[in-house]
Amino acid sequence: MKQWKRALAVSLVSACLIGGTAWADTQTSPEAEAVKEAFIGSQEISYQIGQFESENGKTDLLTEQQLQAYIDAFDAKMDQYYAESNVCRQTYKETNEKILREIGKREVSYLADGGVLDCTFSNVSISEDGQTATVKAVCRVWGNWIETNDNGKLEISAPINQNTMTATMVKEDGLWKLQHIDEMQVEFAAHATDELGDQAGLTEYETFDEALAAANSLNPD
Repeated sequence: MKQWKRALAVSLVSACLIGGTAWADTQTSPEAEAVKEAFIGSQEISYQIGQFESENGKTDLLTEQQLQAYIDAFDAKMDQYYAESNVCRQTYKETNEKILREIGKREVSYLADGGVLDCTFSNVSISEDGQTATVKAVCRVWGNWIETNDNGKLEISAPINQNTMTATMVKEDGLWKLQHIDEMQVEFAAHATDELGDQAGLTEYETFDEALAAANSLNPD
């Protein structure tokens, strides 16, 4: 089974890491919920890179207009949740477009489902001027992928990670956005992936419809 999706997630998230921890004065603020929502949004979109819908699991059947619509929608989310100074803002856009325009046309690389399963915040601190915030959170995320393997068959992979993070958020264009991740510890739930595989009867599939039905039957909980 291919493991490049997991490697991609780690390498992309690692690109956002910045040494040190941002300062912020702990205070209670009505903006705290907005900070939380923006942080979750930033994590959600980062695990939906390359997502699209098609009848065969590839992008070769999509028109240029459809492809561009997916690209534009993803880019808009990146602009909404990632600060302009965040290096991932452009990197994620480029990776998403490459999957849609290149990889997805050659082989099945299909995200059936993915994103944040849950996110627990231990601290949200907003600076006195209301322009910077620090977040400490634990997020469980997953990606439910259908991919072409080395035998030319289709396989399902459903990695689940638990990410413990400290991040800096910044107010930009009136919105809270992820500026950078200061610290992150990633734990891979290999046992959960194995259990999902057993649940789906993980095997090789001849058709995309068979693989999609199996993928949709998975319950990440």
